[in-house]
Formats: sequence, C-alpha cells, structure tokens
Amino acid sequence: MKSLLLVFLANLADGEPIFEFHNNFWVNLHHSLYEKAAAKSNEPTDSKEWNAAVEYYRREVVKNDLLSEEMSVVNDRLSKLEHAQSLKTSGLRPELIAMLESAAPVYKTRWWPSHYQANLDWIAAASPLIAKYGDVLTKQLAAAYQTEWPKEPIRTDVSAYAGWAGAYTATHPTHITVSSSDPGYQGEASLEMLFHEASHAMIGKIEDALSAELKSQSKLFQRRGFWHAVLFYTSGELTRRLLDGYVAYAIKNGLYDQGWRGALPVLEKDWKPYLDGKIDLATAARRMVTDYGTNADH
Repeated sequence: MKSLLLVFLANLADGEPIFEFHNNFWVNLHHSLYEKAAAKSNEPTDSKEWNAAVEYYRREVVKNDLLSEEMSVVNDRLSKLEHAQSLKTSGLRPELIAMLESAAPVYKTRWWPSHYQANLDWIAAASPLIAKYGDVLTKQLAAAYQTEWPKEPIRTDVSAYAGWAGAYTATHPTHITVSSSDPGYQGEASLEMLFHEASHAMIGKIEDALSAELKSQSKLFQRRGFWHAVLFYTSGELTRRLLDGYVAYAIKNGLYDQGWRGALPVLEKDWKPYLDGKIDLATAARRMVTDYGTNADH
C-alpha cells in the first residue's frame, strides 16, 4: 500500500519537530468506511466487498465513538501498520481485519489516489504556517496550560475523513487524526486546529482549577464541558493574535452559540486577562465560575 511519512521540523530552539505527519492507507480506509457507514443515506457500489464492509461498520463499528477506548485502539494499531500489506499482526478482531482487507483493493483503486493527494496538499499547506508560528504557539500554549509541550513530535494522521468534528485526539500518548477535506480545517484554520487538538493533552491543570472552584462555590457550569470552551478560546485567541484578520474557529462556526451559549463574553472578560498575564489562574477560574456558574441545587 502506498504510504508516506513526513516529519516536519519546526523552528524550535532545540531543533525538535512539533508534529509528525502521516499519510496512512489503513487509517484512511478505516475512516472512509466509518464515514460511509455513519451517513444517513449511502448508495451501495457495484463492489460487494465494499458494500459488505460498509454494512459491517454500520452494524458493529459506528455505534462506538471514535474517541472511545475501543476505537482509539483500532486507530492506533492501524497507524502503526501503515506500510503493511496485511493486518494479520495487528491484534484487531478477526472480523474487522477481514472487512478491512476485503475492502482494501476497491478503496486503493477508486478513492485512495485522490485521498492520498488531498492529504499531501493539506500537509503542504499547513507546514509553512507551523514553520512560521509554531515556535510561538508552543511556548504560549505551554504557559497558558502551565504544562510542558510534549518532548516528542505529536503523531498526526491526515485522513480524508476524521469523524463528524473534522479531527479528534487520543492521549497517552497524544495522537491526532485530522481531516484533509473538512472545510473548517483549511487554510489558516489548520494552524489553530492542530494546536487546538494538541491542547487536549495539556489542559488538565485548567480542568482541575475549574473543578476546584466549582466545588468551592457549590456551583455547576451552565453548559457541560466548559473546559472545552476554554480550550477553543485559548487556541483561537492566540492564533488570532498572530494572523491578521483571522477569525477563530469557534466564533466563525458558531460553536459557542451551539454548545456554550453566553460563554464568549465570559471568556473575553475573565479568561483573556489570564492569557494577557494580568491575573493568575486561580483568579481566572474563580471569575469564570462566578460568571458562568449556576447553583448546583438548581
């Protein structure tokens, strides 16, 4: 199977790369089947092997979120076998191996050439942005999250599809999978969203600070997963400061209105001063809980 490994070296002081980009046949096949199976309407092809694999994914695979432990294991093992002609040594379920291997020939012929090239184009477009701004962003994000940036380059599989969100990240170790076709991840947004995904492995201290303050004030946030709103704001705001005219992903795509209505003014008022170095983390957490929290007994 044609595959390509690209290691992009960013201009870090120690000369270490930030992201390690992979263009992996098996990862792309897996996510293509997942995408087709999850679609509400999907016309069958003239390949019985492909149709059977899609049906298997619809019946057995898409019920699992891509970030579930089971799916993370599948993606991780496929990512390590990118040059393999067979998946027999993958340790995956025999039924899954059979479906992937039976679907591989038709995918290789019909879709892989265009997916492969689209992935290469996406890497080529993202790489200069990382070269120019990666050093600054790694330092700023590490400071914001009070956590060291990973010492090893972050494994990043570029795939035609990467689930409904366009990208997702498993941790321990950090492993990003990002879509080369999702409109939201094109151009300058690729810079923000790569560093957004990497931030998932670094935001633990912020979550802990928010949780401690919620307990102290006996409150809950108005919307669940508020830490994720903080993460979106952090990567978006720091990227916006580097790129003239850039609109952060969450603002451009209306994510605050969809997931955390009323959160953006709170983040601007209470979190931005922390990013500016004007207040400490404890103060920022206390203010956000005060302004976006609600009494726990309501």
